[in-house]
Amino acid sequence: MLDAAGPFLRGRPHRSFRSPFSTGPPPAARQVLGRITPKRVAIPISPGSGIPRDASLPRPSIWRPIIFCLGFGGAGYVLAAAYTNADTEKWTSRLGSGGGWFRRGPIVTDQEIARAKQVDAAKQAQITVNRLPQTLSFLPKVLLVPILRIYVTVEEYILNTPPARVVPMQVAAGMGVVFLAWRVGRWEPFMRKWFLHRPVLFTGGVRREWANCVTLFTSVISHQSFAHFFFNSFALTSFGAAAYTYLSIPTPSDFPMPTSTHTPHFLAFLLAGGLFSSLASHLWTNLVRLPRLLRTLASPARLSSAQALASHQAILPSLGASGAIYAALTVTACAFPDSNVGIILVPFISFPIWAGVGGMIALDLVGLIRGWQMFDHVAHLGGAAFGLIYYTVGRDVWSWVRRTLGMAEARSKA
Repeated sequence: MLDAAGPFLRGRPHRSFRSPFSTGPPPAARQVLGRITPKRVAIPISPGSGIPRDASLPRPSIWRPIIFCLGFGGAGYVLAAAYTNADTEKWTSRLGSGGGWFRRGPIVTDQEIARAKQVDAAKQAQITVNRLPQTLSFLPKVLLVPILRIYVTVEEYILNTPPARVVPMQVAAGMGVVFLAWRVGRWEPFMRKWFLHRPVLFTGGVRREWANCVTLFTSVISHQSFAHFFFNSFALTSFGAAAYTYLSIPTPSDFPMPTSTHTPHFLAFLLAGGLFSSLASHLWTNLVRLPRLLRTLASPARLSSAQALASHQAILPSLGASGAIYAALTVTACAFPDSNVGIILVPFISFPIWAGVGGMIALDLVGLIRGWQMFDHVAHLGGAAFGLIYYTVGRDVWSWVRRTLGMAEARSKA
């Protein structure tokens, strides 16, 4: 049974909760993050457009984020496929089946490669254990012994646990490092600049817009509150393991390809899913919410009204891995429709995964229509859409990229 993480979310930065799962910032923080100062004069507008034209007001950011996500996500995907090919070539060569594994002919199996890698990893771990006492000889014995025991315990767990469970934990640990960075007070300005995504910029030019695109990725691995980090990490280790397992299943093909590792494919999938969900939220804000806000601010009668202020408060920075997790959840639901999920705080209740996914998507649709601000509903829906798309064509695309890169490398060596 797969355990759901409950309401995992892509949230807003905060330091205190409005509700048990709230991620909204306190009023003081909102004054810092991209404030629009209302003017008590009429704003010139273009005839019939209803949109203000003022150099001090933000303009939609569309094409550069799209180019960044396509370029960065595509490059990551290709590099992951290239690494998989190189690692597979190395291990097939060691096992006596190198040189053209991507073509027809007798090849070693994935199981044989996995066993060989496990034996090699065990040897390397033993070598490290033998060297550690000398390397850490400067430490007192009271510290050295626990360190050795911890290292042996961790290595044994990694060796005896399927990568489908280990890799999502390692990703969650990486997100934990970013979460701890938020706890360092003097790093907070840096974290706010580079690990929150602001869909609307109020100052700066082209260079600032390109720099802001970086946070489409960094915000995905960023969590400012412990509740946000905990629920997303729990969901990632649950649904990520199932998604990893699905991505490891070979696709039917006349040209079977051995695979020494499925980790690059899984990481490329998470990267693409996170970027897709971030971009979906960004474009929704710039194409729908921002024009609506500017039309509100264009009216002198409503310029300083509560409605105008509420509209500008709604466009806040976002962060969190929920878009990528939604992609993994959707892939899991499509690949293993007979699975059941439970709620983390109510373990004795379970229900079909399709019901859980359908209910969460319906809740996000209602939240989007009603304008709820607790979660980034568009990021959630974007991640779910990406998961559905990847379930349909993703593994075939991955195999095609690997085969294309393998043949290109063979031609270059000929």
